[in-house]
Amino acid sequence: MQRGGDTVQTLILLHDRLATTMTLYALFLGLWGLYKYVRGEGLDGNYLGAIIVAEVLIIVQALLGFALFGGGLRPARLVHILYGIMAVISFPATYAYTRGDDSRRVMLIWGLVGLFVFGLAVRAQMVQGAL
Repeated sequence: MQRGGDTVQTLILLHDRLATTMTLYALFLGLWGLYKYVRGEGLDGNYLGAIIVAEVLIIVQALLGFALFGGGLRPARLVHILYGIMAVISFPATYAYTRGDDSRRVMLIWGLVGLFVFGLAVRAQMVQGAL
């Protein structure tokens, strides 16, 4: 059985490592989306499946953040939480906005949103500071 301090350190480590994973994955999604757009391709099931994986990563990241926040740890700047909220809602909002359209134009939107989430993740890590 772990002591309380060990559990907190494990959560911090998981939150940190998952943030790096999410950041790189969002960059990949953005670049892949733009690549598909340049090639004249539209949105397909492979890309949407990758978006679902990204959303799960983001939600797990947010849940870890809530656990740390509930345990009394706070980011250096609370804007870190705003970046997290924006990351959580970006992909579902894009899906609602595009309403099942699979055109080339929509692929550009998805690629740009992937890069936007990448930027949010980078910025969230920059303002996080010491917990």
